[in-house]
This record gives sequence, structure tokens and C-alpha cells, in this order.
Amino acid sequence: MPLLVIGVWCGVAQAVDYPRLCVEISSEHPLFVFPSAWLLGTDAAGYAVRTIQAWSSLPGDIKPFSAMEIDAPDLDGEIRHVQYRTILSALQDGGVPAVIRLADADPRRIYPLAKAEELVRDFTCVKGVKVSDLKFNEYYAFGHDDLNGVPPNVRWLVGAIEVAARYGRFIGIELDEVHWLRVMANTWCGPLFSKVRECGAYVVPISPYRGDHAIARLSAMLGLWLDGTVAQWGVGPRSAWYSDAHFLDPGVIGLSEQPGRMPPHLYRAMILNGAMLGACVYSFAPEADLWTGRAQHHWHEAIYPTLKEIVDGGFIARRDFAQKQAKVAYQLAPARTSADFHRSLRDVDPLLDEGLLMHGAYGVDPSRQGPELVLNTGRYYYVPILSPYAPEAALSRFEAVVRPGDMASAAAWTEFLDRHYEPYGEGTAFMCAVGRGIFLMNWRENAFEAQAVRIAQVPTPVRNFEARLTDVGVELTWPFREGDVSYKVYRRVLPETRWTRIANDVDQRKFTDVPVSADATLAYAVTALTNESEPFERTLGYGDYCCLSAVESRIAEEAVVTPLLGYARSQAIQETGTPTAEKPARPDLEGLSEEQLAVALAVSERLDTWNVAFPNEDLKAILGLYASDYEDPQGWRFQYMQRAYQWFFERYDACVMTYQVRRWDFSSYQASRRVDVLVYCRFEGTAQTDASGRFADVRAFFPNTQESEIWISFTDLEGPWRISQTNPALPSFRDILGFDAGPGQGFAPGPDAMP
Repeated sequence: MPLLVIGVWCGVAQAVDYPRLCVEISSEHPLFVFPSAWLLGTDAAGYAVRTIQAWSSLPGDIKPFSAMEIDAPDLDGEIRHVQYRTILSALQDGGVPAVIRLADADPRRIYPLAKAEELVRDFTCVKGVKVSDLKFNEYYAFGHDDLNGVPPNVRWLVGAIEVAARYGRFIGIELDEVHWLRVMANTWCGPLFSKVRECGAYVVPISPYRGDHAIARLSAMLGLWLDGTVAQWGVGPRSAWYSDAHFLDPGVIGLSEQPGRMPPHLYRAMILNGAMLGACVYSFAPEADLWTGRAQHHWHEAIYPTLKEIVDGGFIARRDFAQKQAKVAYQLAPARTSADFHRSLRDVDPLLDEGLLMHGAYGVDPSRQGPELVLNTGRYYYVPILSPYAPEAALSRFEAVVRPGDMASAAAWTEFLDRHYEPYGEGTAFMCAVGRGIFLMNWRENAFEAQAVRIAQVPTPVRNFEARLTDVGVELTWPFREGDVSYKVYRRVLPETRWTRIANDVDQRKFTDVPVSADATLAYAVTALTNESEPFERTLGYGDYCCLSAVESRIAEEAVVTPLLGYARSQAIQETGTPTAEKPARPDLEGLSEEQLAVALAVSERLDTWNVAFPNEDLKAILGLYASDYEDPQGWRFQYMQRAYQWFFERYDACVMTYQVRRWDFSSYQASRRVDVLVYCRFEGTAQTDASGRFADVRAFFPNTQESEIWISFTDLEGPWRISQTNPALPSFRDILGFDAGPGQGFAPGPDAMP
């Protein structure tokens, strides 16, 4: 039965004759999308069997919220279509809800819309479709506001949205980097953005946790939701975020061939970030990190318990709760060119431009050793990023809307936001309360640091309860409190650490549990929906991400009953985080003699000078770090090095340097006053466009070697320690110019040998 879709929340009526969305997606009923990977040598029938088996082993308590994402990888369109039909026939018979992938970064895999329509028409098991990694950084001088003259990906995506809506399916659109912001702002994306708004009940923009721009993307998702463009949005937790950030282990940066090394708790941060901002869709990858994968410790330690927590606790923020927190918004300016878009990037992105808003509102990691996942402060919530076309009714809900050029500096942003927001809590950690959730997180993603939180009021836990083994089971009793409304009872069978709720909405101060086994050691806990409150204080260690309920007390005590001990009074559970001892500021200095240590500290100061000079594009300071007789292994000397840096600064902006010392070699120190240092280093910058002027924000970096580790030789023969040699060469023109070579020119990075 067709439904007249009216977009009343944003104040703009949208009348489109589409059927009702076939799956519920809301803060009370989120959607979890799990991938089923196509293994090498598998055929369509085998893939379907494997997907059904994975679905059958998914925990039953989250199945009602879940669907399986399927993908047929063949590049031949006809073969792929037959594969999809075979897979979907089996899934439909097996009762498995599916999301089919229609497009990704490979343009050869863009699915024909007529065939996509056939699939959603013929298979009711298909609840939605998925599009990932399309690029929208191409700027056309002849862009228009209709479908004439816009790139093919815009036209195709407009059609894909129409197909999904026409059959009552959602379309998840997952874009990395800052492509969602480009869709929102760029004039030639006007037809696409209009279609997104028209079909906002069916479009689910998804922010994947990949690369350097997670905060800007999340802010844009929040803006699309709050201004009424879409009815729901999502996040894409990925362990690849860790390797994208060039993290190897806590405190260690570099390049890794093992992208699955991310500590599981970072999945928890990704999910809680989404819940705090109101994300109702959680689209996961890779399959290896889930319940059937080879790295399933991610699932058991973080993903599954956190998904359970946000559902059971009602921690996904409703739109009215998020709107109450977001007092100030930022509105992008329309952009026809890359230069136009940089008017907005100057505020919203610190990697491609200055990022004044990001610096002023959230701060940045002082070590500058990688991108951010958790904000350094929760005082300002997230500042939603709105499209230039946000309706006046939506804009009026904010105390203030800032536009490009309004703020001259990061300090101006901080001063402005301070006038609209009051601090929440005390301490150094991230703290934010929204809706039913109080979110407390250690914001160091890759370093050990203890961070304090102090909250004035949280629901008071149920304490001093008793557990007694009787003839009929274990009887729990607890004391009377004036502010309690109802209770929940939890149990765990030792040595399990995860609590299972066994009773809900208990209105008496006692409960009897009948255990499955009389030989088990059981721990019990009780929580209350209560008006009782007390202060909360805790120290958060590395990876400590805590979510408290604003209405239900936390588990603070447990009573343990054993087969031999039939009575127990509840005892406190250790609530204080256990921060791992911080590593020394320079662990690379360990084991050096007193003389070597003095030299290493002096050389380290020179590396720090380099780390300051490069982002400031201070060529003079960089040249002062190199000896006049500098020579690289290919025989290039000082002037070559000078011109390489000069060329990079002429071509690239938003420059960033990251480095970490791996080890010291003093074997040549006594004979020649030379110290060799193995350094992981990476120098990055962004060109506003490529040479054609069409493709925006081209990122370049050097060195472009397998591990980005360089032996750097320092001597003090010319005064302060200076670089006399690098191996491999740093910088290398061949590395740098490889980013400007056209496709198919075969200009690969590597040693820049003389002819």
C-alpha cells in the first residue's frame, strides 16, 4: 500500500508516492549489518550456504536487529546477476535478511540499475542495498543543477536511490574521506542532494571509520539528520582504521602488513561514538573480526557486548536529545570549484586545510602522531555540519549557525563556543551526557595516559544486597530506597565476565532465580530505575570507554554463591580503571650510556625542530637541519634536497610530519662524530587540485618505501647536529613526483638515480 512520505520534522513537506520502508530503523530498533565474505574458490551456492550458516550462529538476542551484507565479486555483469539470484533464492528460503552491495570503488562493479530493480522486486529477503566508496572530488566547470553535465556516478546514484525507495528498501551510502561533505556542498551534486532529501526516509548515509576524517564525517552525518535531510544514518566500524592511522601498537607508529592488529576496545569507541550521536545503522567489516572470523576476539571482547549494551540501555540518542546538545551548527558554503570548497575546509578539516573548528572545539592530540577517533573534550558535543540548503526551520533550532569566514582563528572558535556551552563534569577525559547515556572515554587512541572523570550526579547503585541458596533456588533481597521505581537482576556463571539479564521490571525488593546447574558458581547483581543519585569519580586508562545510564543505576556490587557457600552479601566490584603505566616519553633512549644519551637528546631536539618546521613550511629552518656537504645514496646533494622541499611546499598545503625513532647506532661516533638513527617518518601534504584542475585535494607523501623507515646520519662538524646523509634518500624527487604522474605513465616511486 503506497505511503505518502511527509518530511515534517525539517519543516519542508516532501510528498512522494513510495511504499513504507520494509525494515524498522530507529533509536529503539537499530540495524546491524554484518558482511559475508566471498572466499576464493567459492561458487554462488557455496557462498549462500556459508552465509546461512553464519546467520544461524549469530546470537539470537541481536538477530531481530540484524541483516547480512552479501556481495558477488564477479566483474562480468551477467554472471554477477546470476550469482546474486542464486544466493538470494537460498537466503529467502532460509529466512536470512540481506543487504546487497551494488557499487564500490571499482567502477567496473557498478551494478546496472535495471538488474538491481529486478533483485529488489523479486526477493523480499532483500531489506536494503549498499553503495560504498564512490568518489565525488571531481569538479566540472560546466556543472549544472540538473542531471545534464554532471558526472556519471551522480546520475547513477540518483537512479539507485530511486530504485530503493520505489520498492520500500533502504539504500546505505558509505563514503570515505570528506565525500559526503562534497555531496552536501558541491553545486554539481545538486540533483543528487535533492534526491537524498526527497527520499530521506530511505537513504542511510554511513560514515565508515577509515582514514583521517572521521570527526568531520560524523559531524556531517549529524547535520544531515538534524536538518531533516535524512531520517536515519549510520557508522561503519572498521579495524582498518588502526592501520590507516599508521598505528602498530600502543605508543608505536609505522606501517604494518597486519591490518588486524587494532586493539578490540577501539571497536567499542566507534560504536559508542555512533550511539552518542544518534546513529541507528552499524555496518561492520571485515568479516574476520566477527563471530565466525579468525580474529573473533574483536567480536567477543568488544563488538557483541557493546551492541547489546546500547540496545539494552537505550543509549542511542534520539533526534530531540541530540538537538538539545547541539547548540551551535556550521553551515557549508555552496562550492563549484575546489577553491570554493576550501572556504569550508578551512574550518571543518585539519588534514586538508587549517581545520579551525576542529582545533578550536575539540583540540588535537599534542603528539600529532595520527588521526583522532575520540574527541579530546565533550564540552561542545559535536558541532553538526549542515548543507547550504538546510531549511530555515532547521537552522532556527540552533542558538547560532556559523558560516565560512565568520571565525578568524581556532581561538575565536573556542571563545565563541564557550558562550554557548557549559562544562559537563570535571577531569581530563572526554565527558558528555546525551539522552539516557553518559559517555566517558579516554581520548588517547594510541598512547598510555590516565585520565580522570568526576560527575556530580549519576544514579546510585543498589548495594548491600544478599543472595541465599534455598530449596527452590537462589533468593536475592535488597534494601528499600525511596527513589527506586523498578529493578533488573543480572547473573553470570563464573568464570564468565559478561552479565546476562535474567529479570526485568521487578517491582519487589526480592527475586528468586532457579539456576540451570547446581554445581555452578554464580554471581548476581541488581540495578534500579531510580531517582537516587550520587557523585561518580573514576580514572580511565588506555582503551577505557565507559557508558553510564542517566536513569538506571550501574552494576557496582555483586554477590557470589558457590555450591559450598550458600549465602553471600554483595561486595564492591573494582570500578577504577587500570591504566597501564605510561611508556617513557622517548623509549628509544633506553640502554644508552651517559655520553650517548646527551648526544641522543641533542639529536632528538633537531628532529623536533624538523617536526615543527615542516608543517609551517619553514624552508629556512629545514635547510638549517642539513649539513652543507649532505649527499644521498644516489649522489644528489644539498641543492637537490633544497629544491625538493621547495617544490613540495609550492605544490602542497596542509603539510604534516610524523616520526618515531626506532634505534640508535653510535658505532661511528668516536671515529667521525657521526650518529646514525633509524627513524620511521612520513611527510604529507595536500594539493588543492591535480594538474587538470578537476580532481580535488590530492594527497601526497614521502618517503614512499615499504616501511617508511630511513637511516639518518647526523654530524656536529658544522656546529649543531646536522643531517649529512639519508638512506634511502630523504627527500626523493621520484617519490614526490610519482603523485603528479598521469595514469599509465609508469612513473613509480623509488631511488632517483642520475642518468
